[in-house]
Amino acid sequence: MVGDWAASMVLAVAIFGTDVVVGDDWRTFMILVVYFVEASLLTVLTGGSFGQLIAGVGVIRVDGGRLGWWRPIVRTALKCLVIPHVVVGAERRPLTDLMLGTVVVTRR
Repeated sequence: MVGDWAASMVLAVAIFGTDVVVGDDWRTFMILVVYFVEASLLTVLTGGSFGQLIAGVGVIRVDGGRLGWWRPIVRTALKCLVIPHVVVGAERRPLTDLMLGTVVVTRR
């Protein structure tokens, strides 16, 4: 997540300028928007966001089926809300993953 946020911050500054960091208008939300697009798109295409790919982990469905396009988008949207991702179940999976039937695994 830290790698994703750092990459999103760099990209948002490159696109929208330094107001995304020091401003007080709509541009301050652009880091979150860039993060949402980056994490959703890369998870749909590769099974993991930028930071997850660097860390060697990815997202899969618990039942072994295809991840599809809607699960990564909903998962990222819920992560942006923070609370569902902070609540962790007995299996040490966040509420986000429990709701969507996904799990983060190590890639080889």
